[in-house]
Amino acid sequence: MDESAQGSEPGAPRLEVAPGGGGAPQTPDGDPHERGFSPAEIQRGLLVWLAIVSAGGLVFLLLGRAEGALLLAVSGAFALAQATDSAAAVEGYRVWVRERLPRDSAHGVLFRLLVRSLVPMAGALFYALLAIYANTAADLPRRGFAIGWCVAAVLASLALAWRPCADAVMRAFFRGTPGRTRRLTARLVVMALLLPVPARILFPSMLSAVQQSGTSLVDVSTLLSQMTGEIALALAGVGLFVRRDWSGARARLGLTALRPRDALFVAGGVLAAMALNSGADWLERHAFPGLYRSDTDITNTIAAHLPLWTSLLLGASAGVGEELAVRGALQPRLGIALSALVFACGHVQYSWFGMASVGLLGVLLGVIRARSNTTTAIVVHAVYDVFAALTAGH
Repeated sequence: MDESAQGSEPGAPRLEVAPGGGGAPQTPDGDPHERGFSPAEIQRGLLVWLAIVSAGGLVFLLLGRAEGALLLAVSGAFALAQATDSAAAVEGYRVWVRERLPRDSAHGVLFRLLVRSLVPMAGALFYALLAIYANTAADLPRRGFAIGWCVAAVLASLALAWRPCADAVMRAFFRGTPGRTRRLTARLVVMALLLPVPARILFPSMLSAVQQSGTSLVDVSTLLSQMTGEIALALAGVGLFVRRDWSGARARLGLTALRPRDALFVAGGVLAAMALNSGADWLERHAFPGLYRSDTDITNTIAAHLPLWTSLLLGASAGVGEELAVRGALQPRLGIALSALVFACGHVQYSWFGMASVGLLGVLLGVIRARSNTTTAIVVHAVYDVFAALTAGH
């Protein structure tokens, strides 16, 4: 690892970004933000999400932003899961499936495979591709361990396609009424928790390949596609258009207007985040100097010498996208600690110490969300990341 002066600059903050009607029974878990959607409204909502996923995914693919298309695809899966969890839709959904997609038909089998197993199969494919990359990467340390982990992750993903296995994981993560949304969330959480080990082994090789290709790690299109995908994921995850209207979705995500008392949370949160970063930075620099140089190099590679506009957009995209998805949508179901762990697993560009620091920041943001609202957490995260970007390399 490069031990240049730039890579050992003390004090640079670590960037926290990743490389109507109806009248049917309402919320199964008593959610006060959900109102009963009629089957017709749910169908219209699904058509809206189909248009968003199809058109948006096509645009992202044409722009070469596969990560945005992937996030939209997962958003579509959540919209379908929320729709089929809706009490108004359950019986109509079952009748529609029985009439048009009988179990003994080929297209019926394919439909059930896609609805129930698409995400686990996609996860298995992802880890299989990582294993292939590990096998072909030149001079890769711990190659065998990385391949073995990826193979185990493939098997775990395939196991999650089996409903009893997914239900067992779901019960470990959630309390309350089971459902397709929680089952899908549990599958994705497991896949995210499996990522850091192989990603940390493979990341230096991937980073070198990106740098040799001359591709920028951070640019406007990358930031906008990631933020757009995360916003869509958060909105679909809380059932916008299929279980909640705009007002209910905003309330469920914790997007409320800032009150005077929230200014204290913003100021205290930013100061606490800076203090947390400074303390972690000091400890890592003295106890783990090699990890410190590596993590600082990564921050500088991502954010040093960015134009002011891009630095501002970096902070805004991370603050809005990540906070809506993690603190807004996920935390009320998983809790502060597990949501912070998932948040840390999304920052595999850093060492284990760096990810632990990110996890502690996630706990801080989670407490702010719980005591104030997601809007406040967004502001704190965005201000912190803008400061981190502007001071990278100094």
